[in-house]
Amino acid sequence: MPYPAHQVAEAILREAKRAGRSLTPMQLMKLTYIAHGWSLAVTGRDLFEDRIEAWKYGPVIPTLYQATKHFGRYAIPIAMVGDPAERLLEEPDAALVADVYQKYGHLSGIQLSDLTHRHGSPWQKVYSDGVFNIEIKDDIIRQHYKALLNNRRSAA
Repeated sequence: MPYPAHQVAEAILREAKRAGRSLTPMQLMKLTYIAHGWSLAVTGRDLFEDRIEAWKYGPVIPTLYQATKHFGRYAIPIAMVGDPAERLLEEPDAALVADVYQKYGHLSGIQLSDLTHRHGSPWQKVYSDGVFNIEIKDDIIRQHYKALLNNRRSAA
C-alpha cells in the first residue's frame, strides 16, 4: 500500500540525518520524486499516491511543497528530523529509499533538478510553459525509470 508523500520524505530526511547532513526543500522534493520513480521501475508499485505536477522548475509534489515551502532555500533543520533508527517504511521500501539517498543524496538541489529536467524526462515530456496543474502520470514516470534501469543492467 502506498504511503503519503510526506512519510517518504521524512524517511529520506532520516537517511540524511543518519549521514550527518541536512537537505533543502528542493533536494527533498527531488529525492522523493526520484525514489517514487525507482519504486515504479523496480517494484512496479507506487511509493506514494500524492499527485506529481510539472512546474516551471521541475516535478513537484504539491502536498510536499506546501509542507516545506516555509523553509525557502534553507536547509530543513536536522533537529526537526525524527530518529533515524525508527523505521517509517516497510521493507523493501525502506531499503529502496536508503539506496536512493546513498546514490543521489550527495547532490545539490540544482544537480538533482538537472537530472529531472533532462531531455526525455517525464517532466520534459509534459511541461508546457505557462500552463499550470499539469499532472505527470505514473505510467510516464515508470517508463522513464524502467529505461534507466534497463540501461544500467545492460551496461553492467
